[in-house]
Amino acid sequence: MRPALVPWPHTVTLNDATTTLLDPAHVVIQAEESLHDARAWLQGEIARLAAARTDGHRADGAPPLRIVLLIGQAPRDVPPASGIAPEQAAPDERHTVTIAAGEVTVTGPCPRAILRGAATLVQLAECSAGRLPVGRIADGPGLAWRGLMLDVVRHPFHVDEIRRVVDLLTRYKLNVLHLHLTDSDGWRLQSAARPGLDATSPGELITRRDLDELSAFAETRGVTIVPEIDLPGHSLAATRAYPHLTDGGAAAHLGYVDPALPGAQAFIEETVTEFAHASRARFVHIGGDEPFGMPFEAYMRAVGAAVHAAHHAGSRVVAWQEAVRAGALRPGDIVQLWIGAETRIDADAKKAELPESAHPFVDQMVALFALAPSDGPAAARAGLSVLLSSSDVLYLDRPYAEAASDAEGEARRARLGFRDYPPKTIREMFDWTPQSLVAGLDVRIAGVEAAIWSETITSFDDLAFLLLPRLPAAAERAWARERTDWKDYRARLQPHAEVWQATGWGGAFRPATAM
Repeated sequence: MRPALVPWPHTVTLNDATTTLLDPAHVVIQAEESLHDARAWLQGEIARLAAARTDGHRADGAPPLRIVLLIGQAPRDVPPASGIAPEQAAPDERHTVTIAAGEVTVTGPCPRAILRGAATLVQLAECSAGRLPVGRIADGPGLAWRGLMLDVVRHPFHVDEIRRVVDLLTRYKLNVLHLHLTDSDGWRLQSAARPGLDATSPGELITRRDLDELSAFAETRGVTIVPEIDLPGHSLAATRAYPHLTDGGAAAHLGYVDPALPGAQAFIEETVTEFAHASRARFVHIGGDEPFGMPFEAYMRAVGAAVHAAHHAGSRVVAWQEAVRAGALRPGDIVQLWIGAETRIDADAKKAELPESAHPFVDQMVALFALAPSDGPAAARAGLSVLLSSSDVLYLDRPYAEAASDAEGEARRARLGFRDYPPKTIREMFDWTPQSLVAGLDVRIAGVEAAIWSETITSFDDLAFLLLPRLPAAAERAWARERTDWKDYRARLQPHAEVWQATGWGGAFRPATAM
C-alpha cells in the first residue's frame, strides 16, 4: 500500500523494506534561523504526535532521529508551478524529503518550500506506525494558487476558528484563504472609512488588528489571506447602514449600491481602498457577483470604480466572473469562474417557492446566469487569468449524496448544504481536473479555489462536516500534475479521518459505507 499522502507527491521513491525509527519523543530538529516558522510548526506537530502515543513504546537508549531543515536547490526533476501566486514575491515551493537511517533532510530554495516538505514528513509519521520508509520524495505544486474561500458573514466564525482553518490548509498544502467579509447579511470587517457599517455585523467584528494578526499567523503557516469586499451587489447590509446608496424602490433581493446616486461612488472607492490597504497579499477581491436588478450601465460604472480604487491603492484585483462583463479588469487581474456548467435554474419552480413580489428577481437571476458561458471566453480575449471555483465540484456547501454513518450525521446531512445544488458523492467531487473545467477555452489558469458558503452552518462542527472529506480532493487536484486514481486516493485518504478527530475536526462527514 502506498503511504497515506494527500496530495500525492510528484516523485516518490521509498523502500518499505528498509525503515528508520521515528519516535516523536526522540526527535532533534536542526534548522537555520530563516526557517524558524517551519521549524516551529514541525516541532508543534511532532509534540502532538508524542502526546497522542498510546502504545507505551519508547525507544530508550536508541539515538534520536535527526531532522535537518536546509535551504538548498529545488529538485530538478520537478517542474516549476504554473499559474499566479497570491504573494508579492512568488515563492518556489519545490522541495526534497530524503530519509536515511537516523536522519531526515528537507531541502528547498525558500522557507515556504521547507514547510511543504515538513507537511509531507508529518503525514508520513502519522501513517507509518513509527517507521519511516527510507528513500526520497521530490515534490512541488502544479498550480501556484491553491485556495479556500470561507464565508465568515452568514456564519460569523471567530478569529480562533479561522486560525484552525488555516492549520487545515497547511496540512493539505493549500496556500490561500479567501475571506468573504461583506454581504447582504452584514459587514464583518470593522470600517474606519464608514463606521456605520459596524452595526451590521452578524457577530463580533473582525478588526483591522485582528486581520493583521490573522494574516501574520497565516504567513507562518504558508497561507496568504485575501480579503473580499462584495460590491456592488450583495449589499443590503451597506444600504441599510447608508440608505442613500440605493434607490429603495429599485433595490433587488440582495441589494446593490447605485453609483449614480450622490455619494455612492465615493462609498465604493473608499471601502475598496480600505480593503486593499488591509490586504497583505498583492490581491484584493472586489466581489462583483449577482448584481440582480441593477442596470448594466450602473454595474459597469460600479465595477470600474472598484477596480480603479484597488489599482490606485497598489493592489491587483480578483473578481467573480460576472465582473468581466464590465470591461474594467486589466492584465494581471484574475477572473474567478464559479458558475458551473451544470447550473440550471427552473424559473417556474423557483417562482412557486417565492411570493409574487420576488418573481422579477427570479427572471433577473435567469437572465444573468444565461450569460455565464461567455465569461470564460471574455476573460481569454482580455488576456486575464482565471481562478477555477466551479460550483459543480468546488462548492463544498453541496449536500452529500451518500448516507452518513450514524443518526447525528444523517440529521446534519439533511440540514446542511445549499438545496439548489443536487447532492453529489465524494467521488463525484473528486473526479475532475483543472483542465476539464475549462475544456475548449484558451485561458491561463491562475489556480484552483474551493468555496464554502455558510447559509446553513450553525457551528464549527457543521463547517467540518461540509469541508471534510471533500477539501483534500480540491487540494490534490490543485497540487498534483497527473490525474490521480479514485481507488488509490480513497485508500490514501481513509487514515486521515483519525487525524481529523485528533485535531479538532471530528465533525467531519463519515459515510455509512466506505468511500
